[in-house]
Amino acid sequence: MSISKEEAPENTDKKVRICRAILDAGKGGALRVSKANNACFGASWHLGFQKISDPKILGMIKKFVVEGEKLFCSYQALDTLMSQMEDVGDNSGASFLLAPLEKCTFKPQLVIFIADAEAACRILTLVTFLDGLMPKIKIGGPTCRLSIIYPLSSGEVNLSFYDYTARKICNVEKDKLLVSIPYAKIPLMIENIDKCSAGKAKIEYPQEFREFLQRRLGAK
Repeated sequence: MSISKEEAPENTDKKVRICRAILDAGKGGALRVSKANNACFGASWHLGFQKISDPKILGMIKKFVVEGEKLFCSYQALDTLMSQMEDVGDNSGASFLLAPLEKCTFKPQLVIFIADAEAACRILTLVTFLDGLMPKIKIGGPTCRLSIIYPLSSGEVNLSFYDYTARKICNVEKDKLLVSIPYAKIPLMIENIDKCSAGKAKIEYPQEFREFLQRRLGAK
């Protein structure tokens, strides 16, 4: 996916939720989500389509999240989570473009894998194979904020299990989660598939280590 600053078409009949658009793109669709066709009020804020500064509106949102969605035990807990999320830039005139990599007609900035636990483990192992640095994973917040905005703004790899409301709305398969990787990391990951055991490389036991294990096991 990528963010386009080109003016988005104003006339669009189909409203789109970014959380569902990720799944649709994973099935082969090419989608554009902008302020004009965004169907989610929360995403309009989390994606930067609009700023919300009115205290009354902010209060209503918090009340819905805490007392309606019941995602936090208190307003303080919600405020604590929000304080840990980076600010979102002004994307009021931008579009979020989503498509399978093989169908991209734009230069991607971010690759979002829809994966099960085993695939996610292999992907993350290929990430740490590059430099040994553990990703600064942030979970627990809105799907769009943590699977798109956070990795784009920070350059960090991230995981998202989908926030629970989005999982229900989008009927996300129970074993699926999202792994978001800045596109700049992808070429080296691909190069290392044949070198890493999480890719295609076979695990090997050097003779010295094999003999050491045999002695240890034999001693028992």
